[in-house]
Amino acid sequence: MTQFISTFYLYLQTGADICGFFGDSEYELCARWMELGAFYPYSRNHNGKGAKRQDPVAWNSTFEDISRKVLNIRYTLLPYLYTLMHEANAHGSTVVRPLLHEFVRDKTTWEIHRQFLWGPALLVSPALDQGAVAVKAYLPNARWYDYHTGEYLGFRGQFRNLPSPLEHINLHIRGGYILPQQSPANTTFYSRRNPLALTVALNDSQLAAGQLYWDDGVRIDAYEERVYLLTSFTANRNILEIKVLHRGYADPNNLKFTRIKILGVTSTVQEVTVSQNGEAIRSPHVASYNSQNQVLEITRLELELGKDYTLKWS
Repeated sequence: MTQFISTFYLYLQTGADICGFFGDSEYELCARWMELGAFYPYSRNHNGKGAKRQDPVAWNSTFEDISRKVLNIRYTLLPYLYTLMHEANAHGSTVVRPLLHEFVRDKTTWEIHRQFLWGPALLVSPALDQGAVAVKAYLPNARWYDYHTGEYLGFRGQFRNLPSPLEHINLHIRGGYILPQQSPANTTFYSRRNPLALTVALNDSQLAAGQLYWDDGVRIDAYEERVYLLTSFTANRNILEIKVLHRGYADPNNLKFTRIKILGVTSTVQEVTVSQNGEAIRSPHVASYNSQNQVLEITRLELELGKDYTLKWS
């Protein structure tokens, strides 16, 4: 696969096609590019006229499972990606960025060209070599959590060989950030109706922050016409604040945050309370704490999009 690296980066820059012009035998390459292409801002798979199909169902059930798994991750993260797109439009920030954009003082990142970030918070470390079962990835000086397990890696500022079997792409969440998510569906039309969630990745100081931009998904000038909803999330040790910054849009699907996962909780949690305007409210939520991974997961929440809430765990 190494001969395809330069072409791969041309395609990453242009946001173009995934494995669209390779030969019939490039099963592994196409599988890896399906995994990688799920994290292009513009992601699609197509090929030229007269060529053999290489969409997921044209291969086999294993290829379908690999593609389904990673595309479900993409759809789960669409609220975060959509918010990054808003920030790029409103403030000129980047959506996909090299590591040096976030860690410019770390000269090692200046030469990293086989990994990239979604915004400041999600690190993507794809396998780019034929037959690879591991990826030599650089984790800059920050607190990093495995996206798939929520586990804190425990090292930073180092290269490490990370396991990367064919069905796996390495993703890591940077401590200090909160990622809005949504349950995936077959299309964005249907996924936009599904419950919302948050992943809170605490940093070394037990702090994290993030935002969610939300509009009708159709109107071209929603931001300029102020027909949107902007919500901030702020975690400080054992308190999470959800606060609406702009109330220009009410979603007709009665969306709710039903699940919140907090990474890096260092002590056992006995109780979680939910409050509005300083007063505790009744909530059917269920909290579970994994002491091994230090992950607190709160499910069966009913936090309505467009309203302010405070969560506290102790």
